[in-house]
Amino acid sequence: MNEPLRLLVAISGGEDPVLVDEVTRLVGPAPRPVQITLVHVVDIEPRALLGHGPAVRRGPWPTRPGGPEERRLEDAEETASKAILATWHDRFRKSLSDAVRIDEEIRRGRPEHEIIAAAQLTGAGAVVLAARTRIGPTEPGPRSLGHVARFVVDHSPAPVILARNRS
Repeated sequence: MNEPLRLLVAISGGEDPVLVDEVTRLVGPAPRPVQITLVHVVDIEPRALLGHGPAVRRGPWPTRPGGPEERRLEDAEETASKAILATWHDRFRKSLSDAVRIDEEIRRGRPEHEIIAAAQLTGAGAVVLAARTRIGPTEPGPRSLGHVARFVVDHSPAPVILARNRS
């Protein structure tokens, strides 16, 4: 049997729906099985900015890492991540044949590093990213990509497809 075409589609939640069109065009009437992994990364770097000592927060101090506040934040992030992935799963399912398998994965860490790690782990044949939404036209050049997309383009083990709204 043919080895499936494996696509890793990074989802942040703010993508333009053009992403579905680009993936549908890429998959086309695939003569071989297709497996799409939707990956959403919870960026843990902002969490490092949360203070745990008396100098940066009021109230009982110091709070302990891993305490109830942190668990509530993790639960909220998990719930939001599942909702984002479910929404995009439904969008892809409506546009792709039932023969296309769609998996979902939530990762925690720096998005650019986790996308690369997920691409390696899944054996992705291509990584699909949506360009960040901008106001006004996008000028060509190094600043036409955000830092996550730039890192993925530079370090991906597979070709990177950048979906950008053409309007």
